[in-house]
Amino acid sequence: MGFVRALFLLAMVCVAAHAKDYPKEEGAKAEGPAAASGGGGGSTHDVVKLGGKGDGKTDSTKAVNEAWTAACAGTGKQTIVVPKGDFLTGPLNFTGPCKGDIVIQLDGNLLGSTDLALFKSNWIEIMRLESLEISGKGKLDGQGAAVWSKNSCAKKYDCKILPNVCMHAFL
Repeated sequence: MGFVRALFLLAMVCVAAHAKDYPKEEGAKAEGPAAASGGGGGSTHDVVKLGGKGDGKTDSTKAVNEAWTAACAGTGKQTIVVPKGDFLTGPLNFTGPCKGDIVIQLDGNLLGSTDLALFKSNWIEIMRLESLEISGKGKLDGQGAAVWSKNSCAKKYDCKILPNVCMHAFL
């Protein structure tokens, strides 16, 4: 799993190095509920306080997406906390532009759902961001081994393509 994390971080660095080559989308605004104390000085958005459960079974997609929406709408340093535990999620959309700098403190693990019907293409989409930091000892676990048998693309053309773990563009 360390290889996947290193590959993800390398991809993020490569995209960030070319961020100035992409046009910014004008007029986009993040909207949604504030997760914790809002304001210009920065805020912390804990996925557990927003209803996420780190039991590896309960769907925490809504809590993680709400934390993102609130953080993206806030000014100053915005921290999304994923505490220790295994947080099962469906598709996550981390899209900006955001008003402040965002830090995802990943101390727990984000698990991709094994229910492929939830996904159109990607598990995590990261787009149009200027300042995103991911830190902590947690992992992004797409649970590939649990869904590989659900993919029959090697045998037939009309098959269910597995979701990408992470898609990033226009950073």
